[in-house]
Amino acid sequence: MALATGTHVRIPPDDAAVLLRNHFEQSSAGAGRVVIVSGGVASGKTTLLNDLLDEAASAGAITLSATGAPDEQLIESAIIDQLLANSSTPVTGGTEPYTAVGLCDALQGLARERPTVICVDGIHHADETSVRFLLHLQRRIRSARLLMVLSRPEWPRGSSVGFDLQHRCYGVRLAPLSEQGVAAMLDAAGHNHNGLAARLHALSGGNPMFAKAAVEDHLEGLGHDGRDPAGPAYAQAVWAFLHRSADHLLDVATALAVLGECGDADLVAKLTGIDADTVMDLLTVMDDGGLLEGGRFRHPDAPAAVLRHLPAAERVRLHRAAAELKYREAAGATEVANNLVSAGENTAAWSLPILRRAAEQALMSDDVAFATRCLELGLSAASDETEQRSIHLSIVRSTWRVNPSGVLPHITALTEAADQGELDQTGCLALLRHALWHGDRRTALRAHELLNAGPGPIDPQIDTAVKLAFHWHFGQDLPQITKDEGATHPGAAPWKHTAHALMQTWRQGAGDSAKAGAERILRNSRLGDTTLEAIAMAISALAHAGHCDRAQWWCQRLAKEAEQRGATSWQAMIEALRAAVVLQRGEVAKAATLARAALDMLSEPNWGVSITHPLTTLLMADIAGGTFASAAETVRRPVPDEMLGTVGGLWYLRACGHFFLATKRPLAAVGYFHQVQRLMRPWEESMPLLVPWRSDLAEATLRLGNRTAARELANQQIELARSGNPFAHGLALRALALASTPAEGSRVLLERAAKSFQQAGHQLELNRTLKVIAQLQHPEREHLNGLGANGVEVPRQAPSGRPAVVREARPEPVAQEDGRSERPESVVLSEAELRVAQLAALGHTNRQISRRLFITISTVEQHLTRTYRKLDIRGRSALAHELGYAGTST
Repeated sequence: MALATGTHVRIPPDDAAVLLRNHFEQSSAGAGRVVIVSGGVASGKTTLLNDLLDEAASAGAITLSATGAPDEQLIESAIIDQLLANSSTPVTGGTEPYTAVGLCDALQGLARERPTVICVDGIHHADETSVRFLLHLQRRIRSARLLMVLSRPEWPRGSSVGFDLQHRCYGVRLAPLSEQGVAAMLDAAGHNHNGLAARLHALSGGNPMFAKAAVEDHLEGLGHDGRDPAGPAYAQAVWAFLHRSADHLLDVATALAVLGECGDADLVAKLTGIDADTVMDLLTVMDDGGLLEGGRFRHPDAPAAVLRHLPAAERVRLHRAAAELKYREAAGATEVANNLVSAGENTAAWSLPILRRAAEQALMSDDVAFATRCLELGLSAASDETEQRSIHLSIVRSTWRVNPSGVLPHITALTEAADQGELDQTGCLALLRHALWHGDRRTALRAHELLNAGPGPIDPQIDTAVKLAFHWHFGQDLPQITKDEGATHPGAAPWKHTAHALMQTWRQGAGDSAKAGAERILRNSRLGDTTLEAIAMAISALAHAGHCDRAQWWCQRLAKEAEQRGATSWQAMIEALRAAVVLQRGEVAKAATLARAALDMLSEPNWGVSITHPLTTLLMADIAGGTFASAAETVRRPVPDEMLGTVGGLWYLRACGHFFLATKRPLAAVGYFHQVQRLMRPWEESMPLLVPWRSDLAEATLRLGNRTAARELANQQIELARSGNPFAHGLALRALALASTPAEGSRVLLERAAKSFQQAGHQLELNRTLKVIAQLQHPEREHLNGLGANGVEVPRQAPSGRPAVVREARPEPVAQEDGRSERPESVVLSEAELRVAQLAALGHTNRQISRRLFITISTVEQHLTRTYRKLDIRGRSALAHELGYAGTST
């Protein structure tokens, strides 16, 4: 690259190295020259000079080097001393002190014999005597084999050492690394950098030191999740950047880190006491150096790296000062609160409303953690009792969605206010929310009473959500509280009708009105603390009405929303509901996985009585899948005593009973089912089928050999379930069939049970029932004889000569006394083939089967073809008889 004297070029470090090499070659040929290398902080100047010295020495040149330092700037001849001390060949310049002419003559004499390179890094810190010497040498360099390379920063302005640009002087200004330069770093490290080079280039601004540190941190595994955090290498690079350059650079960077988004030159100047022009210059230095971009830190973790080494007391002082400064400058509440929270101290009276407002804004954007920190800090400064109570309430609202047990210290204040009759509507709802979640029926009723005692009507949507939540937990209606006729809300009727339709689900089963009401709730209720159980009730109603696909769709949508909003409590509950729906669809393994994931989202204290929902699903899934060791662990998990008074608790006890029934301990199962019977007494008159304990007890009683009692219990439930609860009806019919002989119509009863489960959309119980039918039809298979649903003994029938049709993938396990299970040997049909065959036998078309099972019509046809071949039948007409439920229709 041929350049004219006085030329200045801006090039990245790699190209600058090539250019310096070219200058060295030309100077070695007798065309001496001076090159001034300038650049931002940590732009690669020192590395460039060191590499040049190494290459020149390897080529046989004489090398002399020195580094300017602020603390040596007043020492006469400090740079000259370093040059002579760091010379690769002894240089004699005459007697002390050095004379410019003598030393120049000595160096020129050496340069006539060998190429010579002089490098001074940081010439702006050179002492006056040394600068005069270098200027004197420049004027005599034209025909010498001498290259002089001097580096200086681009700041402070006016720091030129006065070299004459007309005397063979060239300027090189270092530009940032390109993206290709960062990619070359990754290549050198042996890293496949698909897309990574662009990310690291953007975060480093092309600063070689930052880029190298970012690469190092990434190679240590800190950025393999798609994010590139500031690891130790990057943090050290930031610290080195701020300590190797201009005065006050660290002060300005620290102030900028403390001020955050509000940070500008004016506020930084006010916070630091540094004049605004100097602050602007320093901000430019950090922008050019790649630490900032447009006055903001490039790397999101850079502010933390800047503040990392700041003493705690100084950090608190700066944050408090920044908060006061922002407050005086009328900054936003969130900006001021950021510094107050970071300081961790709050004594100023003006800060309390700021913190309250910032918390409200944070909750609107679902930043629960920051909202809670603002409120807790505000509570420490509040002296008025009313203000304290209000803050307690706000903390309950913000904390509950992520940490329900964490609100306990604040609930006390609300309870005391309730006892004194001083709780407003919002406080009543918060107290009610907490009481329901923890199964505190008395406190929930008291909060509801206070809620209705307030002036004016309650919003009908809130009223409906409260009623459904109480019904979800306790299975009962809230007491009707009479108000003045004028206090009735004009829009209450539709919501009241919706609530009534959903509550009928547990009384009479889920019909079309329940489905419509469920959809209305789900479309019109935003997921929140107050609406959580109402939404759960609606999803449950859809599933009970046989619309599992719709229920699952809503679960997936709502769980995603809860995750996006950081509401762990909501997400856990929705995922528990989803697990129950998936289990109802017969997907046992998936249901168990979902239930475990839901349980892991919250600790046991945070679950409250609602832990019974995922535990029940997990237990029933483990029983159905034959994983009895896992089921035993679930039974041993602690549950709150308060769950005994809730609907979820009843279903959990029922599941425990079925665990003991499946593991051949019928006496223990009878104990659990009797406990459910006792706890069901408050519901017997209004909702006798809330939990179908009669059919459960019938199965357990049958295992104990009391067929008469089993038939009586099953008949009782059949009578109760005639009103429209197909799930309970199916359970009762199956229990009666197991207690009956073939002559008494056990086959017909089982077929009717299968039809009821199909109507209820309960694939899991349908599969169990169809299996019992197959076992009755083929008693010659010894490993299946005597086993019905959940291990109940079934009557034997004469062999038909046909092979039994049993699922190959997950056959029903045979429980052993020690909790282990034996599985029957694999037989004819796979699980997928069996599910298609079942639906075809019940009269579904191929298109209907494909929609129900979410598979293509072609796949349905393939499953049926293989089924016909395995069973040696000609087509669909023989399928119902072969599967053992001829006479059943859709």
